[in-house]
Amino acid sequence: MKTRILGSLLLAALLAAGCSPSWQNVRKTEPFKGPARAYVAMLPEGWKRAPTDSDVLLITRDGLFLQQISITRFDLDEAFSGVKLAPDAAPLDLAQLQFKKFRDDEPDLARYDKKEKEGVLALFPVSNAKPLAGSVERVSIRPFTVDGKDAFRLETRSYNAWGLEYSSQAVGFIHENQYWLVRYLAPKLHYAQRDQATFDGFLKDLKLKPKCRIFCSD
Repeated sequence: MKTRILGSLLLAALLAAGCSPSWQNVRKTEPFKGPARAYVAMLPEGWKRAPTDSDVLLITRDGLFLQQISITRFDLDEAFSGVKLAPDAAPLDLAQLQFKKFRDDEPDLARYDKKEKEGVLALFPVSNAKPLAGSVERVSIRPFTVDGKDAFRLETRSYNAWGLEYSSQAVGFIHENQYWLVRYLAPKLHYAQRDQATFDGFLKDLKLKPKCRIFCSD
């Protein structure tokens, strides 16, 4: 059963990665400057950067549903529906809000073509590989720091439509009056443990910077 599930997942991941436009291959470890230069992340060698909006960094090695690391940011009044975050909000409070958000929704961070809903992808819909929001369960919440800034580390598990279990680690914090989330998502079967060290290194190397407000172009 697990072999069939993993085979379907591999196909969906390859189709999703192969059909999306403008993927960047990371041939060697290189720095990536985030929006308004508010952070610098090191992209791991052999991974790929997905086409996303400017506010999102999304990378994978083998396909988005086999492993992904993402960085997203939100204005304090837009991070959570009906909640306006205080600039000094406690990390534990942020973690509770983030857990609820995961249970309510699993966002699509990459852009997809309309054609990807036709042909072979219609037979093996990518949405079946995506973790189901309602299946999210909390594993742990712990204090954490990112480049000296107080944060939380939220670990959850969830399941997709094929019953495959996913492991998620999300690190959240407020930086430059915005809410930031760094997340690692991978199937518990094989991939989560294999690429854990890459995510740990990614977090260790992540540097937070004052936001650039003028003359921010390369």
